[in-house]
Amino acid sequence: MPASAVILAVAAFLTAMISGIIGMGGGILMLATLFCFLPHGEAIPSHAAVQLVSNTTRVLGFLPFVDWITVRRFCTGAVPGAILGAALLWALGEPGESEPYLKSAVGAYVLTITALPKPKPGPAQSAWWDFPLLGLAAGTAGLTLGAIGPLIAPVFARRGFVKERLIATKAVCQTVVHLLKIPTFLLLRSLEFERLGALTLLMIVMVIPGTFAGKAVLKHVTESQFVRLYRIVLFVAGTKVLLCDGLWPLMRSGLAR
Repeated sequence: MPASAVILAVAAFLTAMISGIIGMGGGILMLATLFCFLPHGEAIPSHAAVQLVSNTTRVLGFLPFVDWITVRRFCTGAVPGAILGAALLWALGEPGESEPYLKSAVGAYVLTITALPKPKPGPAQSAWWDFPLLGLAAGTAGLTLGAIGPLIAPVFARRGFVKERLIATKAVCQTVVHLLKIPTFLLLRSLEFERLGALTLLMIVMVIPGTFAGKAVLKHVTESQFVRLYRIVLFVAGTKVLLCDGLWPLMRSGLAR
């Protein structure tokens, strides 16, 4: 077995475990690892397949804790968002030069909303429009960003979701977005299924035990510890997306000119 396949298999287990404990972070780390071995056009659909199984496994593991009202609100925006994202991808092709700008904006958004004080309990805490708008953004950006966890995670935190409720509900929402990507990838992507399929299947097999290992660890994490860990991971993810995926490629391209 090639060394790259071993590394990706281990990464799939560990990142699924992280997501099983915190509800996020694993997807963006998995995507970063994939980019070390695969080009963008192959890494994004492979990541979508792996994360679809990873999120589905979390849904099954935390099913009693899903907030279905929030899921329905999210889906009302995610479906038209995915259609819009597919249309943009069809018209524009690969993200290309615009991708670093998009990721810089997402990174800045994550860091800003994480730093804002949590809203006081009241009507604003259950606003009807926030999750439809979030679904619209996630559905549109999912085809280019790949990992949408950092994009949607801050809103869940600001709406009082903690531990199992957060992990379960967010996993369902992410599963919906990954499912919506599949028709677009089948229509627009040209993939080497014989090579990429075996590698993707290996990672899929590894995320299942990784998820349940994370769930076992979560039982020993208190709510206050979970909130602190979640904010730390949000900060790290936002910084990574802003600096490594956004500003650094822009600086490098500027220097190259």
